[in-house]
Amino acid sequence: MATKKSPSTAKTTAPKKATQARATNKEKPKATVRKKRAAGKSAPKLAPKLTLEQKRTTHEPEISHDAISLRAYFIAELRHKMGWPGNSQTDWTDAVAQLKAEALEKPLKKR
Repeated sequence: MATKKSPSTAKTTAPKKATQARATNKEKPKATVRKKRAAGKSAPKLAPKLTLEQKRTTHEPEISHDAISLRAYFIAELRHKMGWPGNSQTDWTDAVAQLKAEALEKPLKKR
């Protein structure tokens, strides 16, 4: 009789497996349901630092008035010496363009 298994032990092992399977199903998180927006309402705006797209800023070099006027003076001197046509306005705009180009070519200093 020791070799025969009693029917009560066979029944107890099967329900345990089923209860274990049910327990693992309970551990899984339930899916969250999203609320639908009403027609005409817009999505809430995110804070600026949470947006996906970063604003691209172009850093134009700051050039002092004195630096521009000094460069315009030397451009005017060269223009008069060489006999080229022009006036003080073109000298000023050329000076600004040259100084900006030079500032962008130089690497920025760490401060």
